[in-house]
Amino acid sequence: MRPCAKGCCFVARMPEPSNTPISNVRLKGVTFAKQFPNPAEPVRGTFVLRQVLATSYAVQWRVIAPVLWAPAGFRRLLRRPRVPAEETRSGIQVAHPAFWVGPHHVRYSRAGISMAAAARAAFAGAVKEGAEFVHVHALFPSGEASRRLAGEFGIPYVVTVHGSDLYTMLQSSVWSDIARTVAREACAVVCVSERLAQDSISRLGVDPSTVVVIPDAYDEETFHFVERPSGPSTSGGIRLACVGRLEPPKGQDVLVEALGLPASRGVEARLALVGSGSLEPQLRRRASELGIADRVDFLGALPPERVAEVLAAADIYVQPSRREGFGVALVEAMATGLPAVATRSGGPDGIVGEADGVLVAPDDPEALAAGLAQAIERRTQFDRLAIAARMAR
Repeated sequence: MRPCAKGCCFVARMPEPSNTPISNVRLKGVTFAKQFPNPAEPVRGTFVLRQVLATSYAVQWRVIAPVLWAPAGFRRLLRRPRVPAEETRSGIQVAHPAFWVGPHHVRYSRAGISMAAAARAAFAGAVKEGAEFVHVHALFPSGEASRRLAGEFGIPYVVTVHGSDLYTMLQSSVWSDIARTVAREACAVVCVSERLAQDSISRLGVDPSTVVVIPDAYDEETFHFVERPSGPSTSGGIRLACVGRLEPPKGQDVLVEALGLPASRGVEARLALVGSGSLEPQLRRRASELGIADRVDFLGALPPERVAEVLAAADIYVQPSRREGFGVALVEAMATGLPAVATRSGGPDGIVGEADGVLVAPDDPEALAAGLAQAIERRTQFDRLAIAARMAR
């Protein structure tokens, strides 16, 4: 990445990884992200934590990870642990300022302003300790909050666009104006896939010279090649795995429909769904209506180590997303040697090649069912070790 006129060139300045102690690094920076693990949501935004750890050889990070304010009684009702104002996670100092937004949809457009106000003290502390730049994840609300704070304290910011933030923002004229301002005033716009970079340029009007593609990192110690039998290793038949939030963009409803099609019922297959979200009741109900409830296991949100165990027990990974900026879960699964069936939804387009699995149209149960049938038919032909090696490059 070339240095930009606004003085931000942190990617270009990063040295190669070494054994240099963190105290001797050349840069100090702030990672600002609403998506970040905390005691109440331990698997939230783990991809951001991974990136912070992966770059800590070159940057002494402080993390500001705002959380939505909720009354103590509400937390107790949901049995959610209290999120501390500050904590240390994996050796990194993390601040969790609590911000408030009204319940009405329109008021959420002011969430960036509320988040900036809540995070101002933590931000000021980071700048006082020498922070030179901000790396913010997502255009909104974190991006809008960071834009305001970076301008107030006179330091540059870089924004990473992950996908859902871009496409969701573009659905509203108010939000799309905010997104364009955040992207255009950033020193650099990092996109996690080529498709996302193209869309950021064409739909946000971002200067192409400020855009760089940096895929999300994954934990290769947790997600590594696993030797598996060439065929189904249990009497239950082919084992499918899918990891992701149970929300409409992730498309698990399309996957359940695909498994319920007559053509799919003739295939001995069992699905492990890892994740939680608003779709779960609907998915359970629909699986029952289709007569496949006994073939779908809802495992809930799991820590990375448990996810790796689920993947190790699978034969094929499925990513049925309607849209996907990158697809960390997809890469993690393939890093274990799993062939994949994924949709042409953005990020997967540049991840799954002919030798890795099958790509199908998004939001199409019949296309997904056909892709699954094709992958199952070819399952003994995939070079699983080569798939894992490609992910590690």
